[in-house]
Amino acid sequence: MKKVLGGILWGIFLFSIIPIEAQANSLGLIYEDSEVPGEIYTSANLCGEEFNICPELLMSIAYHESRYTPDAKNGSCIGLMQVNVKAHKDRIEAYGFTEEDMYDEYKNMIVASDILEELFNEYEDVGTVLCIYNGDSKGLRAYKEYGLLPKYATNVLKKSEELERAHGK
Repeated sequence: MKKVLGGILWGIFLFSIIPIEAQANSLGLIYEDSEVPGEIYTSANLCGEEFNICPELLMSIAYHESRYTPDAKNGSCIGLMQVNVKAHKDRIEAYGFTEEDMYDEYKNMIVASDILEELFNEYEDVGTVLCIYNGDSKGLRAYKEYGLLPKYATNVLKKSEELERAHGK
């Protein structure tokens, strides 16, 4: 009897909070995708809109480049999106940013989005864009010759697709 009563009370509780949660979610108050940190989610959506790039693709690249770590560093590649500060010095400065600013997730994503937008305008193909962004010339050759996406591009696209589904797209 206690189990039945407990189950009934639990059911009443759940049904009483569902309308509140649904209403809050429709107002954008509940963020259900716990994988993407809030600042990165916001940055990706702002940059996605400004540069006409799918925000989930930006989130996925950030995940694969740095595991959402704004202070990541690998040689000349730094920050969330692993922007190569030597190769893109002029682009960084054109935004009024410094190398140190590339540790700020939003500023880093702005520069990366600018790079990606330029690549999309030139190549149009997401596989080619990802190969070039990742600096994978061998993978790019294999992709162009045999249509085989390298592991990096495949993983970025898979995660982007998962995030799109999670975000109801």
